[in-house]
Amino acid sequence: MAVSKTRLDASRFFLRLAIGGMAILMGFQALRHSGFPSTLNGAGHWALHLTEMLCGALIMIGLLMPYASAVLTLVVGLPIVLGWIHGAPVLGNLHALFLLLVVTATALGGAGQWSLGKD
Repeated sequence: MAVSKTRLDASRFFLRLAIGGMAILMGFQALRHSGFPSTLNGAGHWALHLTEMLCGALIMIGLLMPYASAVLTLVVGLPIVLGWIHGAPVLGNLHALFLLLVVTATALGGAGQWSLGKD
């Protein structure tokens, strides 16, 4: 069964809203529960969370979609892959793995017609 262009654009739009909103809320929650950074390591964590929020906002509106989704894939995926390198089980953190797969699907799917930017 073929999918109409309108349904495909609508699904990309709702996927963008879900992923962008998730990234904004996760970044905001992490910043809210941490104190102001007093070390370089703390400033790096703050920068990652702010990057996560910025990429989430860009994904929600569909602007610079390939770059924002690639950066968000790295921000979400890097801790998972580092955990695997250090011996964590592949299915040990299913929530993070799900987020990685959904963000990757967003990166591969593109912004769609209902976005501010062009793919």
